[in-house]
Amino acid sequence: MRLSRAGQRFAGAGKAELPMIEMSDRSTTSRTTVGVGRRFTLGLSVEHFDFRVDLHRFIETLSEQVDVVVFTDRPFAHPVKGLKELRLYRWPRNLVAAIVTRFFLVFRRLPKSRNNFFITEMFGLAQLPPARQKRGLFYLRLRRLLPWGVSVDTVLPWLGGGDATSLEGVDAFLHITRIGSLPFLRRALTSGKPNAAYIYSWDHPCKHTTIPRGGMRAYFTWNRGLSEDLADLQGVEPRLIREVGATQLAPLKQYLETPAARQRLVPGDYVYYGCGTGTPDLVRQEVAVILQLAVALREVAPQTVLLVRPYPNLLDWSCYDALRRESNVRFDWFRQEGQGRELSAAQVFEKYNKVEHARAFVHLGTTLGWEACYFDRPVLFLAMDDFRAGSPGAGFDLRHFIHQYHNDRYMILNRFPNVVRRAEDLPATLRDALNQPAGFLAYNRAVADATPLRSLSDIAAGILKELVPTPAT
Repeated sequence: MRLSRAGQRFAGAGKAELPMIEMSDRSTTSRTTVGVGRRFTLGLSVEHFDFRVDLHRFIETLSEQVDVVVFTDRPFAHPVKGLKELRLYRWPRNLVAAIVTRFFLVFRRLPKSRNNFFITEMFGLAQLPPARQKRGLFYLRLRRLLPWGVSVDTVLPWLGGGDATSLEGVDAFLHITRIGSLPFLRRALTSGKPNAAYIYSWDHPCKHTTIPRGGMRAYFTWNRGLSEDLADLQGVEPRLIREVGATQLAPLKQYLETPAARQRLVPGDYVYYGCGTGTPDLVRQEVAVILQLAVALREVAPQTVLLVRPYPNLLDWSCYDALRRESNVRFDWFRQEGQGRELSAAQVFEKYNKVEHARAFVHLGTTLGWEACYFDRPVLFLAMDDFRAGSPGAGFDLRHFIHQYHNDRYMILNRFPNVVRRAEDLPATLRDALNQPAGFLAYNRAVADATPLRSLSDIAAGILKELVPTPAT
């Protein structure tokens, strides 16, 4: 495995190199058949598949027991091992379905954690051309004013005839949140075949609006906390929720069980910062926070480098140019400019390696911040309540991003010293974390213990036992 460009520059001569590592998760399992000689076929509906590398491996794991057909809105950029077939959604012209879908997008019912929904929608609008962005902001402001909303369960019956995707040969459906095609969802739920939903990420129960409360045989989550969120914020029946583990964390389990991958890649002392925002205005504000961190680090540990990992879903990294003037800042350019957002298995392991060997990991709300808690390195969360940027109450205020529901519930644990609430406390907290790291590890355990690491094989088994009929004995 080769070190990334920034890692090569930062590490210099004498760095360790990892052997090539293939992230596979194979198990010896029996194959389930349906009828005479035909394997059970599971249909996965999924969005943003190309950069969800864990789902690539998950399909490979599932395909050891069942055939897998993926339903999505666009072809894959890369082939996926074990996938039987890819079917694109087919949306014939249907005026009623189009009107109902538009009505739902404007007047949909929101989860109780409304702030997360609006932050997510603002993220999406920031990527659109100015005209579409302006129109979207109008609808979003209108939705903010309305106290009521229409549930996805209410609109689904009106979408008949809005989808012509072939369901032939599929025996059950697993919908990976976010659920993108409502017409397809309606057809799958009325097909007479089992349906289930996998809540892919820890922030999905508190921001998505297309998780139906009816028609599902089961809902699968990471842990008990997310199960409670799903019931409380989305109104899902608790008796239908199963805790099977996180596919996103399965590569971390593999890394921890692979000694060759854990040899130090980057020499010297460094604090690792993981960027968490993906829209230009929020990135500008996050850069201001990173500058404060760089100043504090120079004050308490002048010889320690601040290694900054750009936000992976942000294609244009020029937003970080203001940090180049800082003498103690280096960048972890883990992909080439303009490269797709997906990470290879080797790059995922390299990411964990840099977290494991940093003196501390710092962030203001990222999944990598959750993952970092499985290592014995202090993890600092910069809540920074006194940070001022943007207009008060604006949708792009960084404080709104920091205090999203899932951050407040799972990361901003005020009983621990790891949470920095005021800028003036940052130097002292950083000094203590670097010099007395043991005092900061109880926070790590509190976060990590909520979600025991499970292999893709175990997660697949937990899901398939709810959807695949037990063979007759």
